Amino acid sequence: MKKKLWVVIGIAVLVLLTSGCQSIAYREIPPAPGMTMPPQSELSGGADYSYSPEEPASATTVERMVIRTADLDLIVPDTEEAITAIEELASDLGGYVVSLNTYQYEQGVQGSITIRIPAESFNAALEQLKALATTVRSESVGGQDVTDEYVDLESRLRHLRAVEEQLLGFLEEAEDTEATLAVYEQLQQVQGEIEQVTGRMQYLENQVALATITISLTPDALAQPLEVGGWNLPGTFRHALEALLNTLEVIVKAAIYLVIVVLPTLVILLAPIVAIVLLVRWLVRRRKRARVKAE
Repeated sequence: MKKKLWVVIGIAVLVLLTSGCQSIAYREIPPAPGMTMPPQSELSGGADYSYSPEEPASATTVERMVIRTADLDLIVPDTEEAITAIEELASDLGGYVVSLNTYQYEQGVQGSITIRIPAESFNAALEQLKALATTVRSESVGGQDVTDEYVDLESRLRHLRAVEEQLLGFLEEAEDTEATLAVYEQLQQVQGEIEQVTGRMQYLENQVALATITISLTPDALAQPLEVGGWNLPGTFRHALEALLNTLEVIVKAAIYLVIVVLPTLVILLAPIVAIVLLVRWLVRRRKRARVKAE
């Protein structure tokens, strides 16, 4: 019975350890009536498993972890050739294409492509990509420092591993089903948190290891309008087409209102008047016929 009581006390201590994310520490558990509590070192095997984000590892003792991204808007001689060159560049650098979209126009193909390449090749890749363009319309480079988050996750993982090891020890010592189930439930919770932490760490490692670059590609034929002697023919054509479409829109709307609103309204308003006119006309004709017969 005494051993079972120690198992329950140990589980209570572990619950206190795993509650909260910012600061987790032992609390003193009041002894049961007539019972003397052992030192905390006996419950934890002489180790301190309290968790705090400022445990031994710190952001200043590890290499900075930065997620690097970039967006380029390029004018190129030929979009399809540029896409092929970008795909080959990503492959040569040990990266890959994430997404590719193209749009066909009469003047050429416009496209957008996103690649991921090793972070150490980020600057070199940007230079090679800009070399494909006749004009770089815009360039945006960004970075997100996740060092502090990663260090915090490492500390939390060490804490959770220690708690998991202690729970496994309690599980071996449990003497009845009730105690076994109680320890197993806590063990599952801790192992679930371990999976979440390791999953987040792997995601950050992947994001840091591979930089992401998105490139918008526009061919010269689409980017530069045809101008002869100061004339902007495509612009004039576009404005004329817009005016035509606006005029047609007005005509169609007027026809819709005429059919749906005006005509039914006229029918409703004129129907009684027409009926009265026809009735008066019929009465006049009848009276004339009666006079003719009387004569």
